[in-house]
Amino acid sequence: MQRSFVVKREAVPAVLVVTLLLAASGSVLSVPAASSRPDSKPVDNLVAAAQSALRQGGKFSAAVTPEDAGDVDRHRKTSFTSPVDGYFIQERASRALPEPGQHKNFGALVAWDQVISKLNAETKLLFLIRHGQAWSNYLEEVLGPDLWYGVVSKCGFTTGNGTDYQIFDAELTDAGQAQAENLHAMLGRNSSYKTITGNLPTRAIVSPLSRCLDTASIVLADMPVTNINTEELIRETLGSDTCDARRSVSDPPGGGKPETGPCAFDRGLKSKYPQYDFPVLGDDKTDFGLLTDDDHLWKKNKREKQKHQVRRAEKFLETLFNNAEEQVIFVVTHSGFIRSLLLAVDREPYRPKNAEVVPAIIQMRNR
Repeated sequence: MQRSFVVKREAVPAVLVVTLLLAASGSVLSVPAASSRPDSKPVDNLVAAAQSALRQGGKFSAAVTPEDAGDVDRHRKTSFTSPVDGYFIQERASRALPEPGQHKNFGALVAWDQVISKLNAETKLLFLIRHGQAWSNYLEEVLGPDLWYGVVSKCGFTTGNGTDYQIFDAELTDAGQAQAENLHAMLGRNSSYKTITGNLPTRAIVSPLSRCLDTASIVLADMPVTNINTEELIRETLGSDTCDARRSVSDPPGGGKPETGPCAFDRGLKSKYPQYDFPVLGDDKTDFGLLTDDDHLWKKNKREKQKHQVRRAEKFLETLFNNAEEQVIFVVTHSGFIRSLLLAVDREPYRPKNAEVVPAIIQMRNR
């Protein structure tokens, strides 16, 4: 018997006032670009500090191979597919939004009743949600790719005027919290949540990185999800970038650096997010949860290739279809993982903006 509960809303700091604008075409709801730069921290000397960090040393050794978006075997048949065409605008990667926001009707090109009619024991509807803007996203935007490359492997850095930026397990900016608040409001408006889920039992699965846990706490507040799980397999691209490293489940000894992982932190996942469960299931896990207490997946000098992330997405889908009875699933995750999951089901690798929803009908192939 399904156990129903609602996600209780945690208190969040004051956020920027962000206005949703309807674009001239009437097809896109977008957030003004200026709102992507938070007011809570000054950016004076930010570029100078990044230039200094870049001069102090590069990010990788020459032996490291960066993520290769073209290194995917597109002829390899996976165990899952997306069986419909023309249902969602996000089926075309070229239809990506120019700035943060949502496509009209969350991208559906047909009535949601028609979408829901496709679901059965072997077919699920996933709402892939990218987290709101994190400090790593903000810094990359402000610094540009070259300067960001010089600091992305650091735990954090301080500008000349004393402004501190934490990069490790990057948290949401004020703008990122506002983006999540806007999505929460959109789901609650005009019974949108009920419409897009077909009022079916709905599960939520969340990446164990802070920016996703915070996004889910805001977006899913008071939504009638039947279950909510944290899941290691839906993390962002693994390795090298400290913003994609996770904190341990337990508190580190003395609030310092754990045995594995690049950076020190004061609170583990259990202490920081008591509203979530973080089961540690081991390397041979078959249910939702984490592999280990510490982060054993993140490697300092090795960045995960996309072909490996696609296989990780397939493994997640196997876990999902084996353990979730619900036909509708919210997945709060990252842009890199969303693209890889779409590739795993024969969809184009659509790149979502922060807090954007990407719907996908996914079917298990006959075996």
